[in-house]
Amino acid sequence: MNIEISYVVITVVLTVLLVALELFVPAREYSKNEKKNSYITNFFIFGANNVVAFLLQISVVFTLVILWSPSSTYFMMLPMWAQGLLGVIILDFSIWTWHMLNHKIPVLWSFHKCHHSETYLNASSAVRFHIGELLLSVLWKSAVLILIGIPLWVFLFSEFLLTAFALFHHANIQLSEKVQSWIEMVIITPYLHRVHHSDIRSEHDTNYGVIFTFWDRLFTTLHKTTPDRIGLRGVTEKNFPNFLLFPFRKK
Repeated sequence: MNIEISYVVITVVLTVLLVALELFVPAREYSKNEKKNSYITNFFIFGANNVVAFLLQISVVFTLVILWSPSSTYFMMLPMWAQGLLGVIILDFSIWTWHMLNHKIPVLWSFHKCHHSETYLNASSAVRFHIGELLLSVLWKSAVLILIGIPLWVFLFSEFLLTAFALFHHANIQLSEKVQSWIEMVIITPYLHRVHHSDIRSEHDTNYGVIFTFWDRLFTTLHKTTPDRIGLRGVTEKNFPNFLLFPFRKK
């Protein structure tokens, strides 16, 4: 429990720092109204998602899944540093795969497109996910945990890293070209992820990575460009009620 609280505190501090940076070194300029709508909507999304997740005791589900996994004993035979490194790499690849499938399978896209409906991309966009997508991801992560037998502490650490990196690459901040080129050799940057949020389908069907750029390089889905617009074509900014109903509407 202390570890989970520490992760939450660090995540909140990181979010505040990134939002502050967005004010001083923004990559794109947005109106005050766009910023206000984004922050308010994403705040309600974050609150509602966490309430539902808590009520369903998702962490307990994951714990039970790990206990059922027949391969957990073999994973535990590795030294802790190897468990952590291998676990993070495996889980990052599993999220890359899940993310890619969310773009390819219509029923998954109907929920994931809610995340792409954001027109003001910023650090808070990292939590802008429909509860339907989050619940479906529980099934995917559970299957991965059963097959691989990753220890609970590694899973929690990986979830923390995934959140931290998602906050970073969603942030509306501008990095120098030199710093950016060095970072992109290993991890996803805000520049790369902005391409993923382009309103052009051929552009937002690229750069699926959350932490590492390895997978996009390996599967030739890494794309570098500067998108003209962020969001979805023909879709305007959504408030919280419209966001919840978005998957069930034609547009």
